[in-house]
Amino acid sequence: MAARCLIVAYYFPPTGGGGVQRVTKFIKYLAREGWSFTVITSSEPENLPRDNTLADDLPEDTRVLSIPIKEKPGLFGRLRALIRGGFIQRWLAGFFFLPDSRRGWARYAERFVHGLCHREDFDLVFISAPPYSLAQTAARLTRRLSIPVVLDMRDPWSTNPYKIYPTPVHRYIDKRLEKKSLSVIKYGVSAYASFIDYLHEGLGITNTWIHIANGYDEDDFRDLQPITLEENCFHLAFSGTFYSHLNDPRLLFSLFAELKKKYPESYRRLRFHHLGQSIPDMDALARKAGCASVVDRRGYQDHRRALNILAAMDAFCMILDPAHPLAGNTIGGKVYEYLRLGRPILALIPEQGEAAALLRETGGHSIVNPHNREKAVGALHALISRAGSKTKAAGTDAPHQRRLQAKKLHEFFRSLIDKK
Repeated sequence: MAARCLIVAYYFPPTGGGGVQRVTKFIKYLAREGWSFTVITSSEPENLPRDNTLADDLPEDTRVLSIPIKEKPGLFGRLRALIRGGFIQRWLAGFFFLPDSRRGWARYAERFVHGLCHREDFDLVFISAPPYSLAQTAARLTRRLSIPVVLDMRDPWSTNPYKIYPTPVHRYIDKRLEKKSLSVIKYGVSAYASFIDYLHEGLGITNTWIHIANGYDEDDFRDLQPITLEENCFHLAFSGTFYSHLNDPRLLFSLFAELKKKYPESYRRLRFHHLGQSIPDMDALARKAGCASVVDRRGYQDHRRALNILAAMDAFCMILDPAHPLAGNTIGGKVYEYLRLGRPILALIPEQGEAAALLRETGGHSIVNPHNREKAVGALHALISRAGSKTKAAGTDAPHQRRLQAKKLHEFFRSLIDKK
């Protein structure tokens, strides 16, 4: 008989994005290990990209239950409805909602899961965060349920460099919420090793946590059909969302402007492709930097289309502003697919941290502080000069393969069930 897992994931197909892929790929490969799944997700309208192709990875017998938020309308409900993805909106969300603006839905999901677990038999509950309010849900369900509850932290919480705190008081309160919830969690999975170190050393939490990084699915790279691009040019790509801090596109555009002055021949060959959304106005920023002619905004692409575009590139770039004190705590899920494609990466990131360590495993990438303008421009010029070079592509047995990661999660799940 298949083991039954109940998953709570606010972000799930047809919503797109890297966080959605993590849970979806776990389901895909765990099903091959004999697991069956019921997924609780949100039916709330969202200003989020859609990717109907991600559902193709789900086994036919996956039961998906979409539930709406159940809360009385009021001031906070109206404020929440106004919140979107811009910096000001995210600042407002951080001011009024801790740990995040999904806490109402997370509370309702808790009641729904509790009732479902009393009506049906499950072997384990797996909860994916962010939103961080689902970590609070996992803590409460740990107390209320007799079966194991496992929290999957796709991102750090208070140490997440993308998280915005309007005031030091908000940071303090959020850290207290973090410690209160995660101290209760008995079993956890983290996409980042540094987060587990933080739990042990920063919060004094000694409960059972394992590290399972993000990765890539080899199946996604079969029969790729790279798009046709302009010849005799150097094609550089960034896939993901640009924010107005941490990965601000101005850090990259300022390098393009400097390249234009210092190495005009390299600049004439450069074509930059952005796949995804941008919170700041990229067109305006590119015009201001004087590099609009080399910037190609392709917008959000479904996963398959994105890989076909990336497969045609000469190199990729990633940005984690080293000026941010927590920039070393994150990587970005798309980087693993960059590695699988075997192209060099211009990494404008801290020289120490999880992202730099990952890139050094492969070698052949340029890890450089973008604020060291001369060195960074030199690294970009060198990439363009040796166009056509490749790094060692990650293979089917690489540790960041989704299939192998799911196997590790399966073994963890089985160890918890066997304890019962």
